[in-house]
Amino acid sequence: MILSRYLSRQMALKMFWVLLSFTALMQLIDLLGASTDIIERGEGLFGFLKYIVLRMPVTMQHLVPISTLLGAALTFFSLAQNSEMIALRGSGQTPYRAVFMLVPLTLAIGIGYFILSDQIVPRADKVFVSWWERTDPDAGAETADPGDEVWARTTYSVIRIKTHLDGGRRLEGITIYSLDKDQQISERIQAKSADWQGDGSWTLSGVDRYIGNDGASSTFSMSAMNWHTALSPSTVLELANPEVSISTSGSRKVIKGRAAGSRSGDYYQLQLQKAYLTLFSPLIMLLLAAPVAAGLRRSGTTTRYLGFAVIAGFSFLLMDGILLSLGQAHIVPMFASAWATAILFALGGSWVLLRLEN
Repeated sequence: MILSRYLSRQMALKMFWVLLSFTALMQLIDLLGASTDIIERGEGLFGFLKYIVLRMPVTMQHLVPISTLLGAALTFFSLAQNSEMIALRGSGQTPYRAVFMLVPLTLAIGIGYFILSDQIVPRADKVFVSWWERTDPDAGAETADPGDEVWARTTYSVIRIKTHLDGGRRLEGITIYSLDKDQQISERIQAKSADWQGDGSWTLSGVDRYIGNDGASSTFSMSAMNWHTALSPSTVLELANPEVSISTSGSRKVIKGRAAGSRSGDYYQLQLQKAYLTLFSPLIMLLLAAPVAAGLRRSGTTTRYLGFAVIAGFSFLLMDGILLSLGQAHIVPMFASAWATAILFALGGSWVLLRLEN
C-alpha cells in the first residue's frame, strides 16, 4: 500500500507538471494568434482572461493522453535512474507489479478525462462561440460571409440557414425541407427570417410554403407562422462551428430526434463510442509506458524504452485520428474506427510487457 501510494504520487506529480507546461505553451501560442481579434472586440484585459479560461479546457483535452504517457514513462525512468527499480526487484517486486499498482490512478484519470471531454469542454465551447460571435465587430454587417451558411437535419426535416445573428437567435434566408416517413420531401418552406421565441419555437416571417401531394403541388404565402423544431440557437452555433464538441447526452438527443444535427446518425453513434473510449485512454498510455519500468540504467535500455514509449504513444494518437476520419467517411465500420486502435495498442503493450517480464 505504501509503495502504491508512492508510485501514484510520483506519477501524478510528473503528469501534472507535464500537463501544466504543455497547456501553458499551447495557450500562449493560441493567445498570440487571437490577440488582435480580442483587442478589436474592445474587451480589454477581461477579454484576454476570458479567452484563456474558455479555451483552456479544449487545450487540456488534447494533452491529457500524452501527459499521462509522459507522466508514467518519466516515473519509471526516474525509478531506474535512481536505482529504485533495482531495490524493488531486490524486495521481490517486479516491473509488472509496479505497473499494476498505477492502474487505479490511471482509471481515476480516465474518469476525470471523460468528465472534461463530455461535460466541461462542450459547455466551454458553447459559451466561447456565443461570446465570440456576440462581440464580433462585424456582427452587424448586412452581408454575411459564405461560411455563415448552416445545414441542419432533424428526424423529419432538412434545414438550410443562410445567415445567423444574435448568437443564433435570429436566422435569415431559411429553407425547410419536410420529409415523410420514407424520407422523401413532402413540403418546402422558405422564409426571409426566423426569430427565437424561447419556448422551443420560432416565428417565421415572409413565408412561402410549397406542398406536394401525389404529384400535385400547392403554394401558400403568409406574413408569419410558428415553427416548432428541435433546432435551437445553441444548436445553430454548434453547427456553424464544427470544432465545437458535443456531449454524449447531446449525441443521444440527435440520434433520438430530440435535437438537430448536421451529420448522419452513424456520426453521432461514433462520437458516443469515442467518448466512452476516453475512460480507457490513460490506461492504454500506461501500458505503452510500461516497458520503461523493465529497463536497466547500466545497459542503456531505459533510455531506449523511453523513446519507444513516446513513439508508441504518438503513433496511437495518430492512428486513432486516422481511423476516426475513415469512420466518419463511412470507409471503415463504426466499431473498428472507434475501438480498433485502442484494442490493438492495448494488446501490443501487454504483450511487450509480458515479454520483458519473462
